[in-house]
Amino acid sequence: MSFYYKMVPGNTYCITGYTGNDVHVKVPTNIEVTILSDDIFKGHTEIESVDIPDTVTQLGGFVFDGCTGLKRIVLPAGLTDMWQYAMTRTSIEEIEIPGSVKAIVPFTFNQSKALKKVVFNEGTLRIDAWAFKDCTSLTDVYLSSSLTTISDKAFEGCNHVTLHYLDKDGK
Repeated sequence: MSFYYKMVPGNTYCITGYTGNDVHVKVPTNIEVTILSDDIFKGHTEIESVDIPDTVTQLGGFVFDGCTGLKRIVLPAGLTDMWQYAMTRTSIEEIEIPGSVKAIVPFTFNQSKALKKVVFNEGTLRIDAWAFKDCTSLTDVYLSSSLTTISDKAFEGCNHVTLHYLDKDGK
C-alpha cells in the first residue's frame, strides 16, 4: 500500500496521500497515525473496506468521498472529529459512531445512498443540519441519551427514518 505521511505535533503522523489500488485498505499500525487528511481516498471506487487503527482521532474532509465501493468501515474508538463530507457518497450500509465523536457536522454522510442503519454511542452530543442529507435508504437511527441537539434538517432527504431512543446502557 502506498501512503504519504507527515509528522504532526506530538510526534504522531498524518497520512496525507494514498496512491494504492487495494480493495481492502489497512491504515498502517507500525507508526502512530492520528489524522487521515482531507481527500486521501477520494474517488477510489475500488476500495471495499478500510481498517483504521484506534490511534486515529481525526478524519479529514472528503476523506472517503466517492468511494462508491466502500461497504465496511469500523470507526476507531478514540475518533474525535469527522469533518464535512468525510463519508460522502460511499456504499456503507451500517455505521456505528463512537461516543468520542461529539458532533456530526453538516454533510458528513451526504448522499450515502446505501446507508440503512446508524448507531450513536453514549457521548455524542450533537447532529448538525444536513449531516445525513439525501441518505435515501436510511431507515433506522439509534440515538444515545447523551445527544442534546439534533437539527431539524439533520436527516433532510431521508424519507423513511425511524429514530430509536436508547438509554445510557444502549437499550
